[in-house]
Amino acid sequence: MLLRDCYTCQWPGCGRVLGGKSPADDSPTVDHKRPHRGDERLFWAESNLQVLCKWPCHDKHKQALEQESRHHVGVWD
Repeated sequence: MLLRDCYTCQWPGCGRVLGGKSPADDSPTVDHKRPHRGDERLFWAESNLQVLCKWPCHDKHKQALEQESRHHVGVWD
């Protein structure tokens, strides 16, 4: 995923080139576009993976969206 996405954050409006090592804010994080919630098909699907920067795109923006979606039934159907 890192090579496919050219070590660039895929979050809309970010586009930061990532080169840091975890836990640095500019470290690349491979993220599931659609939360897999235990579905192995979604977990392993390369089309469901993207590179995000650790902060703020993954650890702030994406996590907030996922936490909110847990309260909605059928949101990923």
